Amino acid sequence: MSKQSEEESQQLQQKEEEQQNSQIIQQEDKTEQQLQQIPYVHMLNNKYNVREAVHAGSWYSSKSNELKIQINCWLEQAKAEVTTVAQLKALVVPHAGYAYSGPTAAFSYKYLKKYPPSEKLKVFILGPCHYVYITQCCLTRQEIYETPLGNIKVDLETVKQLHEQGLFEQSDKDAEEEEHSIEMQLPFLAHILGTDNFTIIPIMVGSIDAKSEEYYGRLLSEYFDMDDTLFIISTDFCHWGTKFAYTYFNSADGEIFESIEKLDQKAMEHIELHDLDKFNDYLREYENNICGKHCIAILLHCIAMSQNTHMMETKFIRYAQSCLVRDKKDSSVSYAAAITFLED
Repeated sequence: MSKQSEEESQQLQQKEEEQQNSQIIQQEDKTEQQLQQIPYVHMLNNKYNVREAVHAGSWYSSKSNELKIQINCWLEQAKAEVTTVAQLKALVVPHAGYAYSGPTAAFSYKYLKKYPPSEKLKVFILGPCHYVYITQCCLTRQEIYETPLGNIKVDLETVKQLHEQGLFEQSDKDAEEEEHSIEMQLPFLAHILGTDNFTIIPIMVGSIDAKSEEYYGRLLSEYFDMDDTLFIISTDFCHWGTKFAYTYFNSADGEIFESIEKLDQKAMEHIELHDLDKFNDYLREYENNICGKHCIAILLHCIAMSQNTHMMETKFIRYAQSCLVRDKKDSSVSYAAAITFLED
């Protein structure tokens, strides 16, 4: 091949490559324009509106069959000794890794299994923020929450109603996925109710003041009184140890783990009596680092403002600690399960 022919061939090849690149760029631009025209919440294939189950495989099993067996075992071992339940209104449930808190959580969820709803539920899940500092309550932007037992739909209509009230922030996907307090409730709910039989309203509760607790309690009390709603209060109790910067110990109560239990029992007594003032006094006096204290306060406001407050009971049905601390070098987290219900 002559030198001239070789140059012509190279020029032709270069021209063809430029045309191909131009077509690719045009197609990419067209695709991007199409994507921009699609509403954010409907881009399911890209998981832009899906809160993924990021703690599955570490905090609890990502294998559906294994997870079902574990939950079933814990539910079978749990007891439901309160016999005056006409309707469940709220559950207080821990949110640590299932190896630690699963058996305790099952005591609350045992009642949901024993007293199943007669209609599709709207489940409000209030969980504290462990990793992001906010001073309001935060609503989801997502449409779906994933679990190994199936996807759960967010109640978009209710989320929209709440957001229109003006005192809610909206979380971003990364913040939601980092936080575990809401996610840890989902496999139990999915297993007991079935993912088609309920929707969720996940609410991340920030470091709110007493005035905000009352505001959110008043707002949510309207939903609390509805027949098709259930509230989940996701919280652990005392986080004891130097790594938690909390080492309260009253030697008159016995060993450290016994002191912790008596400390937590004081909080549980105020909650059972629905006495928010005494609960707040207790927190000021002992500074017990109950991570879901603001979630509990919102629940107590809901109960106080309920039309059925005189018919409502709250009972703690299980208590456990991750470690029976005897040495000041050790640490522990307390787990408690409770139910709030209308009496039969």
